[in-house]
Amino acid sequence: MGGQMFLSIISITLIVLQTQHTTAKRLPNFVHVCKRSDPQLEKCLLQTIESLRPELPNGIPKMQIPVLEPMVIPMVAVNRNEDALKVKATIKDIQARGGSKFVLNNLKVNLEKLNGEGTILLPNLFVNCTYDIDGRLMVVPLQGQGIFRGNLTNTKADVKASLEVLKDKKDREYFQVKDIRIKLKVGDANGKIIPQKINKNNDVLKETASAFYHQNR
Repeated sequence: MGGQMFLSIISITLIVLQTQHTTAKRLPNFVHVCKRSDPQLEKCLLQTIESLRPELPNGIPKMQIPVLEPMVIPMVAVNRNEDALKVKATIKDIQARGGSKFVLNNLKVNLEKLNGEGTILLPNLFVNCTYDIDGRLMVVPLQGQGIFRGNLTNTKADVKASLEVLKDKKDREYFQVKDIRIKLKVGDANGKIIPQKINKNNDVLKETASAFYHQNR
């Protein structure tokens, strides 16, 4: 879930870079436009992102920036097969809030070499979703459906990317990601599992979910 949110934020940063190949007439009037020759390009790009921030919760269709509040993910599948723990889970109807409050640090952009890097921090990511789990912990069956509500705090991604310059049908240049590497780390999480049906193994399910998270953070 956090990975999807970070990809959206990375796309916003890339779209901001496109403003260097776009005339001001094609951009909303609230956008702070950077010049390629700016000796403090990174600082200017951060100012551009801040100029967009009030609009980010609802998205900016004219700039192809998606809605961030909430970010909706239809489904995520989890499959874990170990000796002690076997789990198949389907997580659906995911709504994540807090993405528009991201902080972008250590931004470095080299337009000559067409690469860049930075660190993205999400202080709080509030998640609502439904789950359907089928598995086994040792000899204890783990089965059930329900709702999960939680908060992921201090989720961080270190991002390195290389770009390439392409041209559209009208011979206009634009940036495209050629290669990207993301190192993701979630600080902490807490949440509440609301089972659809009362089950004697619900407590085991909660403990397993917590252990699974802390082993894979």
